Amino acid sequence: WPMDALFNVGQKFLAPIEQLGPQDSPVRAGILDFLPYSFESTGQVAQVFMSNERRFAYTTPKSFLELIKLYTAMVGKKVDALEDQKDRLTNGLDKLRKTQEDVAGLEEDLKEKAVVVAEKAQAADVFAEEVGREKANVQAESEKAAVEATNCSKIAADVAIQQKSCEEDLAKAIPLVKEAESALDVLDKKDFQELKALAKPPGGVDLVCEAAMHLQAGIDPNIDIDKKGQVKDTSWKGSQKMM
Repeated sequence: WPMDALFNVGQKFLAPIEQLGPQDSPVRAGILDFLPYSFESTGQVAQVFMSNERRFAYTTPKSFLELIKLYTAMVGKKVDALEDQKDRLTNGLDKLRKTQEDVAGLEEDLKEKAVVVAEKAQAADVFAEEVGREKANVQAESEKAAVEATNCSKIAADVAIQQKSCEEDLAKAIPLVKEAESALDVLDKKDFQELKALAKPPGGVDLVCEAAMHLQAGIDPNIDIDKKGQVKDTSWKGSQKMM
């Protein structure tokens, strides 16, 4: 076949392959030019092979068609592989964006809860001091035992109200904790290992870890607490020890 005929045949068979670009694209034009060239070069090498080795190596129109068939098959496999990688990358990015949004929401919730916990802890300290003073007064002034007994009853009632308030706050916090646990299901051990290995965490991550230490104080043995149950070390090193 002449070169023009080979070019036209290649153009016809490669026309349906959209991945090669528009009909006038440089990529498509280069491929269409290369196919006849490679076929002609193979024929020339076959003649040299015949002269040197006295053995025939035929290049026929069928060989050219087989070349086109092989090329289209390889292009199809590559396109399928790239589409699969594209889908995986897209799914991964979607999950990362969703996780980022969930973590941002949890961070805001944890900040609010940290403020509430601090206020409750401060109120408990004040209340403990008041109870201590009342107890000392009872022991020092036996003649006011009846009056102090009444005061103790009042304090006990206040304690019951405070306990009820804490229980209500706990009941409200449990669904948020379960929601946080569900959001954290997308993380695995490798994610925590990578986070723990950071010398300096990104902005906001240290606050989330600090809030986690406050929430798990007295539960996680890796978190050191003082006599009042407060976290001793809220620095990044303390967070790394917790993880």
